[in-house]
Amino acid sequence: MSLRVLPLLTLLAAAPAAVHAAPQACAPSTQDRLWMQGAVDAWFSTAHDRLGIYAGDPPDFVFFDGACAYRTGSTAAGARYDGPRFAGRRLDWRAAPHGGEVALPGGGAVPARVVSFASPYDRDRQAFMVMGLPDLWRAGGVRSGMGLETMMTAVFIHEMTHTRQFYAFAPRMAALTAKYGLPNDISDDTLQETFKDDRDYVAAFEAERALLLRAVAADDDAEARRLAAEALASAKARRARFFTGDKARWAELEDTFLTLEGVGQWAAWAWLTDPKGGALPADRALPLFRRNGRFWSQDEGLLVMILVDRLVPNWRERAFAAEPAPIFALWETAAA
Repeated sequence: MSLRVLPLLTLLAAAPAAVHAAPQACAPSTQDRLWMQGAVDAWFSTAHDRLGIYAGDPPDFVFFDGACAYRTGSTAAGARYDGPRFAGRRLDWRAAPHGGEVALPGGGAVPARVVSFASPYDRDRQAFMVMGLPDLWRAGGVRSGMGLETMMTAVFIHEMTHTRQFYAFAPRMAALTAKYGLPNDISDDTLQETFKDDRDYVAAFEAERALLLRAVAADDDAEARRLAAEALASAKARRARFFTGDKARWAELEDTFLTLEGVGQWAAWAWLTDPKGGALPADRALPLFRRNGRFWSQDEGLLVMILVDRLVPNWRERAFAAEPAPIFALWETAAA
């Protein structure tokens, strides 16, 4: 199974029809160019300052607007990473008209519409990040209370975090695919699709999430830890009750997807609430970023990781170790 992570596409809005501009000389608008540079800078500063990891050489970035694709990264001349910004304080790219289909590194293409995802390729030895530019999202009707560019930067950071998780999670998903005969299109949202009509499951999930929300809002660490422990006990009971028989595979899959989504969501959250980043107060950012909690894995993963960041000082070393700690192991530590 090729691990392609698309956690925020449906989270933002139903993807509108592709937006195609008339053929023109390939050059992003000034606003798009500034966003592109700012988003890349935001990722590298978040990786270094908040995740505590070496961001590494840039993967292949594939940005696009309604007419052209702009590819930059490790394969583009001049696009080497050198400290908190790219060398020369700008991105260099290769530009070409896309004709409505954006070619992806390693083969394949996606329609030139509102989209953002990261994926490994070259037998999981490399990664790329593909994303439409703000002018295209704006034309597609995407809006956000955070401001479009701010929201898109958070999405970019989330997806870029996945490019630093693939080293472990691409082979892990390949092993789970072989073990359970999983379809190629399985994702973190598949669990929600599987259980969304089971009222008992939904009630159990919402009860544990309510405990997590109370824990995040707790004034002191002792209360946050106590509520995190209650939420964890509730999650364990839910998993024991519902992940049985032909649904037993969801125990391993949920831990995997929650880990991917939780760490990615936290990275975006860290930038959003950083005074030098998105500069949003946490109490304003949380409801905007959660989007009413409509998407289970992203929402619960974020809440758990906010608590883990508060209560587990060394979680970054564990999350990006050679064998990364899954989110339930980090949650156990937070609740201990």
